[in-house]
Amino acid sequence: MPSHTDPSQLMEAFAAFTAASEQLQTRYELLQKQLELLQNEFQTVLEAVPFAIWVLGENGELRFSNRPEELPGTFMDGPPPWEQGSPDGLRRFRDVEGMEHFLEQEARPTKEGQIVILRNVTEQHLRAQQANREERLQAMGMMAAELAHEIRNPLGSLALFAGILVEDLQNAPESLELAKKVQEGVQRLNTLVTNTLTFSRDLSPKPSAIQLKSFWEEAKSAAGVPDNLEWRNKIPASAIWYADAGLMRQVAVNLLQNAVRAMENSPKPKISIVASKEIIDSRPHWHIAIEDTGCGISQDVLPRIFDPFYSTFGIGTGLGLAVSHRIITAHKGLLHVESEVGQGTTIRLRLRASE
Repeated sequence: MPSHTDPSQLMEAFAAFTAASEQLQTRYELLQKQLELLQNEFQTVLEAVPFAIWVLGENGELRFSNRPEELPGTFMDGPPPWEQGSPDGLRRFRDVEGMEHFLEQEARPTKEGQIVILRNVTEQHLRAQQANREERLQAMGMMAAELAHEIRNPLGSLALFAGILVEDLQNAPESLELAKKVQEGVQRLNTLVTNTLTFSRDLSPKPSAIQLKSFWEEAKSAAGVPDNLEWRNKIPASAIWYADAGLMRQVAVNLLQNAVRAMENSPKPKISIVASKEIIDSRPHWHIAIEDTGCGISQDVLPRIFDPFYSTFGIGTGLGLAVSHRIITAHKGLLHVESEVGQGTTIRLRLRASE
């Protein structure tokens, strides 16, 4: 005989199945919401981290990045991080505004490719670079000061005797001319010794408010910038440094004279000065960029331009940039040079803003 199922049992089973299904659906929707929340939080964290991440597949294809748009600018030492053949380590990057940055690249392998991480270490790199230079300059300064003091005494005697010789030879024109050349040579040596002692001495800045727009106009006049050179001072009236005006004037004049000298053969000599405000260590600073259209400096020479007695022009004492570096360091500021041969040079100065 066929068995008959109690309809009430079927209804109870169906009701239990429906309840279980609804419970599973509710749990599934809850898990979906939790997953979406976690994904959103994860995405927010990735977008907030101060470095860029690229997840690449086995064949180098891009699977994920917290910087989906390409970095605006140019990597100056190889392909960008998301392309094959991109090098690890410290990298030079120039943004669309022409400012140079230093980035640290690291690649970590995965089962199906690699993760590439790019950190901006510009501030740390420039500070370390400047600290190393200052340490070298201090050591050179101590040695130079000792030599200058040893040279100064006999040089003073030589200057005295050369002056006497010039007076005694007034009636002997040919000999007088030779004596004058000796006197001029002694004077140049004395200038070199004086500059060396200035470079080696300790600096104690006496800061005050410096209105930058007018400051650079005064520096232009003091540096003898020629009238036929195009001059663009784009510094806003609100830009004010808190620094020693006398010491900073020495830096400004030196930098402008170097720029003019570098543009002697430039068909369109131009100096542009712009300013931007930055917050460093929770304090406001003004960043000044001085750009010229000169001959530029090669990358192999660039690390040596702050060394004392080294000059790319072949003349002068080679102390101007070394002294400028020491002055900026004494202010706890930052001095950085960017240059390309045939493209010109940009000097970047950053000092604390006046409150």
